[in-house]
Amino acid sequence: RFPPAPAGLLLLLLAPVALAMSGSGSGRKPKCFGDGKATFIERNVWHPSVPDDLKKQLIGSGKCITQGPSTRVQVQPIPATAKHPAAGQWGLFAAATLHPGEHVLDYVGRVSLAEAAEPDSDYVAELVPGVLVDAAVEGGEARFINDFHGTGKNPNVRFQRREEPSGEKRLGVHVMKNKIKK
Repeated sequence: RFPPAPAGLLLLLLAPVALAMSGSGSGRKPKCFGDGKATFIERNVWHPSVPDDLKKQLIGSGKCITQGPSTRVQVQPIPATAKHPAAGQWGLFAAATLHPGEHVLDYVGRVSLAEAAEPDSDYVAELVPGVLVDAAVEGGEARFINDFHGTGKNPNVRFQRREEPSGEKRLGVHVMKNKIKK
């Protein structure tokens, strides 16, 4: 059992997920994006394995929303001295007070059919049966949310499916029942 996670660290409740976006973005980047193992993207990119008709169903009828670097969160190292399973690695921290139910940001990555996905990735979520989003190589700031298991704390954020008025399906990260302080 570990002591509590560092204050403000976003800890995810793991659950099946669904998301879809398109394109790459405007080139804006957060001040810090971890150790450089992934490229920052503002909306999902699509692997050629996803058929066009399925992609259209997930994107909807309108222009996909671009999500630039968030002012509500920041990527920073988890202190190596922290007694936390991810000590010395990167985490996503609140940069402002986050309130219960608040949509913080969306989870983005490379969308592919399951058979084309990287089998050993730690950054995969299911969009719909057989379609996955993987933020291991390309992703947004949400890729730095840590699993709450082994932290001594309960999750403070969760994935929540949402749909834009255009019909675009997205996976939002929402604050659970307690406020997250900066």
